[in-house]
Amino acid sequence: MAKKTPWGLIILGIASFVVIVGVALVAVAGYFIYQQFAFQAASKTRVAAEAEFDAIVREFEGQKPFIDVVDGEPVVHKGSDVEATEDARPLKAIHVVVWDPNEEKMIRLNIPFWLLRMTKGKPIKLSSGDEEFGGEPFHLNVTAEDLERHGPGLILDHRESSGQRVLVWAR
Repeated sequence: MAKKTPWGLIILGIASFVVIVGVALVAVAGYFIYQQFAFQAASKTRVAAEAEFDAIVREFEGQKPFIDVVDGEPVVHKGSDVEATEDARPLKAIHVVVWDPNEEKMIRLNIPFWLLRMTKGKPIKLSSGDEEFGGEPFHLNVTAEDLERHGPGLILDHRESSGQRVLVWAR
């Protein structure tokens, strides 16, 4: 008499394998999405922070920032200093570096540009989240499309009288 094939066990084994592989794929995808944001906070002296800011700004020498802060209000320059080239590639990320001299802390954040594209033409709102400024967001009337037209380069280089500094650029 021929031995019966245990189909129930085979199906259970295949289903278990698919679930394990599915969980592993979700975990790997989550890790890579998390790494795209790459939020980092580090203690830095004023001299080290200034050196790091200067190194970044040197890459954009001669370029006027896309956004200036004048009397506490953001001013957007729609005419870009960056000339579009035929081989211009789409922006991949917005990079933000913030220096807080009171805590001697530098914060770095990378925002994937695909996330900004999801705003679908709505203006970007920025907020310091600081009660000193009322925590009110800046309404820039700048969209992801405006930033793409501007192209890679310096977006914002702002220094407060207290020594706080914010640097934003696109690549």
